[in-house]
Amino acid sequence: MATPRTELPALASPGATAVPPATDEVEYPEGHWIAQSVAHGVTVRQAAAALDLHFRDRSEVLVAMELMVYYQMGNNAAKLQPDVQVVFGVGRGNRSSYRVWEEGKPPDFVLEVASPSTTGTDGRHKAREYSRIGVREYWRIDPQGALMSSPLEGYVLSGGRFSPAERVAGEGERVYLRSAVLGLEMRSERQAAATVLVFRDPATGEEFDGALPEAERRRLAAERAKQAAEQRANVADERARALEENLRALTAQAGMGGDGPGPARPRLLPLGRAHRRAAG
Repeated sequence: MATPRTELPALASPGATAVPPATDEVEYPEGHWIAQSVAHGVTVRQAAAALDLHFRDRSEVLVAMELMVYYQMGNNAAKLQPDVQVVFGVGRGNRSSYRVWEEGKPPDFVLEVASPSTTGTDGRHKAREYSRIGVREYWRIDPQGALMSSPLEGYVLSGGRFSPAERVAGEGERVYLRSAVLGLEMRSERQAAATVLVFRDPATGEEFDGALPEAERRRLAAERAKQAAEQRANVADERARALEENLRALTAQAGMGGDGPGPARPRLLPLGRAHRRAAG
């Protein structure tokens, strides 16, 4: 059953760093992700890939998929694991978890992909927590098309309250939701395996969704076919060399005459050369 559009009450932000001091005994384990369905996995991976590609030239932008966020120093139970997050100004370095007090800020953008087991949690509990720690934008998408009242929802934090993202009319009947944080516009689109996010750059009008373009898919397929052919050729060459070495060994053994050296055998010549000598 589809859930109603999320209505979030105003919440005071407590400040993510105003928490008990850390101790050396506290551990912050990395998260583990298991896709809830094929559609869920496709939607998460494509969104992360699209954003990672879009921001690839900006070293100060972190794009992460299923990275655990700890937001209270010394409390490893205070955690969230957004499906996709984007953080500006912290760098792309590798992390096993994201600790707000070390990075100096919470994520700027988070995306949650709905599943039957998490739809209610994403709509209420996670939204409240993201609001409390200061996440600037919170987005939800329904990969199956039957879990939410609309396939895509976006919320912008203002004065401790999430408000719906601005709607933008596109070409034809397309309608986008604007992400001021990302500088992009977004819509949902049903593809073969799932409902996915389609991003639009308002500066160029270009759309992208994280899936490989058809030309790139063909190029990669041709490259894989070429590599497979080269591998088969290498295997065939190895087999031919092994057969040749075995033949030489057998010929040498035959020339020894079993128990000892026998009469010298005439050297075998290629048919063409033997024929020419006989004719001469």
